[in-house]
Amino acid sequence: MSIKTNQLEHTYNAGTPFEHQALKGITLEIPEGKVTAIIGQTGSGKSTFVQHLNALILPTSGTVDVEGFHIDPAAKLKDVKELRKKVGLVFQFPEYQLFEETIEKDIAFGPKNFGVTEEEANTLVKKVLPIVGLDQTYLERSPFDLSGGQKRRVAIAGILVLDPDVLVLDEPTAGLDPQGAKEMMDLFMDLNKKEGKTVLLVSHDMEHVKQYCDHVIVFEDGKVKKESDVQTFFEHPEWMEEIGINPPSLIRLKKMLQEKGFQIPDTILDMDALVECVKGQVKNVE
Repeated sequence: MSIKTNQLEHTYNAGTPFEHQALKGITLEIPEGKVTAIIGQTGSGKSTFVQHLNALILPTSGTVDVEGFHIDPAAKLKDVKELRKKVGLVFQFPEYQLFEETIEKDIAFGPKNFGVTEEEANTLVKKVLPIVGLDQTYLERSPFDLSGGQKRRVAIAGILVLDPDVLVLDEPTAGLDPQGAKEMMDLFMDLNKKEGKTVLLVSHDMEHVKQYCDHVIVFEDGKVKKESDVQTFFEHPEWMEEIGINPPSLIRLKKMLQEKGFQIPDTILDMDALVECVKGQVKNVE
């Protein structure tokens, strides 16, 4: 099922001098089985929003409905525990999710916490390791001896071992080199395309949004400013400029060409089509 929020609001430190309303009446429906980008400037409410989707934090007012679970301000931990098997949240900094002595124990923690025996949990760990590009030689290693990219893979394995229907990724490629970032995104796309998992991607990287996402939601000052399919979104670079986000390189190049007098349709969003369009307008020089 889709993810729905109705007039969702969240206020930090309510009733104190530090009170801050992070979400202001968010009503959304996020499509099932798609890759949805959540974008916006730092402080716009993106991370606060996605933490409501598995009840890591509860609404101050309003509701969230996801995977058959209804979350409101009165929700209790026992009522939402099962939801956290359905909605997996991967934080921007994976070391926040790593704490056990070995990688095997770290990945197995989730299943054991939900009542799976140690033997069954260890079997699940060995099954999920290849999915994130690791082998069994890692099992007895300390997660704190790993590189940043390897930690990211272990953190993601700790989520995938629960086989969630929804993956929520908060800046999942932050700090990775280009190859590591591509490998991460390819992994998530495989989980979406081959296993039908709904993916929410919180990101500042418009190249990733353009290449991988189906749907875009723009947050600004705790509210939804824009929502559209990815094609329509990138046909309007002014939407990104309005919130101070740098468009992808192809969009910037297209704008430069348009300013030089080339007639480039807004619907052109890939390099091959752009090259053909420009070639058709350049006179042959003898």
